[in-house]
Amino acid sequence: ALFDNNNDSIEFIFDNKVGKVTCMARKGQITRVFVNLISNAVQAMDDISGEIISITLSYQDDRNIRIDVEDSGSGVSDENLHKLFTPNFTTKTSGTGLGLAICKNIITENHGTIRYEKSAKYGGANFIITLPFHKENG
Repeated sequence: ALFDNNNDSIEFIFDNKVGKVTCMARKGQITRVFVNLISNAVQAMDDISGEIISITLSYQDDRNIRIDVEDSGSGVSDENLHKLFTPNFTTKTSGTGLGLAICKNIITENHGTIRYEKSAKYGGANFIITLPFHKENG
């Protein structure tokens, strides 16, 4: 719902394996995190058919929810891994390089974690977020 995808070759997948849970975080801040991660994933696509962006919700453990934001783009090169969440770091021709640093700050302020690994499913990026949750009744 956040994106008007003009590239018809990108498939968006949402897989909720947890049902209804509540994470205590500011809506605007968490929205900013997901807009940034999904925007980065869209920008990583090569305009070829079969590109995928997947968001999966699962339980990390009995107190934390895990959110995987994966794509089939090029991923992050090994030489850039240590700079990934550093302010002013970017590999793009536009932007300030603050997006992932801000995402990390928001997630940390909400008692969560964010990390990167190569997507085992799709070969591109996988940003893994953990946040504390409260299970809803019913």
